[in-house]
Amino acid sequence: MKTLKCLMTVMVWVCVTVSFVLPTWGLNPQPEPPIYKSITLPKGTMVEKLGPGHFKFKLPDGQVVEVKGLVKSGGSADKHRGATAIIGDSGIYDRTGKLITSGKQGSLKSGPKPTEDKHIKIDPRDFVKIDDDVTWLPITIQFQVESKGKGLSPQPDPPGKR
Repeated sequence: MKTLKCLMTVMVWVCVTVSFVLPTWGLNPQPEPPIYKSITLPKGTMVEKLGPGHFKFKLPDGQVVEVKGLVKSGGSADKHRGATAIIGDSGIYDRTGKLITSGKQGSLKSGPKPTEDKHIKIDPRDFVKIDDDVTWLPITIQFQVESKGKGLSPQPDPPGKR
C-alpha cells in the first residue's frame, strides 16, 4: 500500500513537471511576432503608376519602393496631416534593382500638409500624385517584413510549383 502511494505521488510529480517544463524546452514553440519596418520617402521622390493600386516610387538616391494593393483610406482627423492608405505587398530595391527587403500588410502615411498661404509657392517636389490625389512628402511606409529575397508576386504560385 505504501509503495502504491509512493508510486502515485511520483507519477503526479512527473506529470506536473512535464506540463510546466516541456513548453520552456521549445517542444511547444509559440509563433514569433511579426517584424515591422518603415521607410520614409523624402521630398523629390517621383511616382509611377504601374496598374490599379500598383505604384513605383523612385527616391532621389536611386532606391525604388514598389507597392501593390494600395487602397486610400481617407484623410486624417488632423487637417494639417495628409491622407493615409493601406497597402498589400511592398518591396524595396537598391539602385541596381536588387531586392533589399519585401513586406506585406502595410500602411502609407502622407507628410504634413503645408499651411495655406497665398504668398507661398508650393514646390512640385513637395508632393506626388497618387490616382490624381495630392500626397505630401515625406511619405512614411510601414510594413510587415517577409523573408529576405522573396519578391513581389503578381499572382499566387500555381499548384505544384512550390
